Amino acid sequence: MGQPMPRRPVFSDLATGSPTLYALQLNRCYCHEPNWLPANQFVGAQRPLTAAPWLLDTGSLTAHLRRKSGGHFRVQVLSQRWGLPRLSERRLLGMGDRDWGLIREVLLCCHDQPWVYARSILPARSLSGHLRRLRGLDSRPLGHLLFTDRSMRRIPYEICHTAAADLPLCELQDSAAMLWGRRSCFVFGERPIMVSEIFLPDFQPWC
Repeated sequence: MGQPMPRRPVFSDLATGSPTLYALQLNRCYCHEPNWLPANQFVGAQRPLTAAPWLLDTGSLTAHLRRKSGGHFRVQVLSQRWGLPRLSERRLLGMGDRDWGLIREVLLCCHDQPWVYARSILPARSLSGHLRRLRGLDSRPLGHLLFTDRSMRRIPYEICHTAAADLPLCELQDSAAMLWGRRSCFVFGERPIMVSEIFLPDFQPWC
């Protein structure tokens, strides 16, 4: 008889799992923040040639994933809570050391496989007026709502090349894999929102 097939990773989420358990896993598993650099600083062997079409695309990632998966797309919410963002996130958003934000972490799943880990920071001061609706996103994709707002502008990307082991996802089997990610701010008037996206090992369609 052949070897048993490895089990798919199972992630706790707000719908079917325990957000408290996920928060504990996050604190235990998260090692350090990725080293984010402007996209033009990745040169030579570090340049993500095969990943570049996805990393540097300025369109809606949600729309691209839906198209690539033939509509077999869903958002799995890992955590959505108020808290203090990380230092580099606060600097990118122009937040003070005591400014709170809504921290949202999700998996973007295609064909029931986690393709992208996304972490969004929505500063409290940004969630006013018509953006107040973003306080209660549940499992709706944030990207879709951002791209339907005509007042939105986007600042240039920052890119990272980070180890899977440095993500707060204990269930990833290939923890030694090196993953590409990107982040940028969406700005609505003077109200910024940051979105970072890490492409996971199950994500393959680089072309």
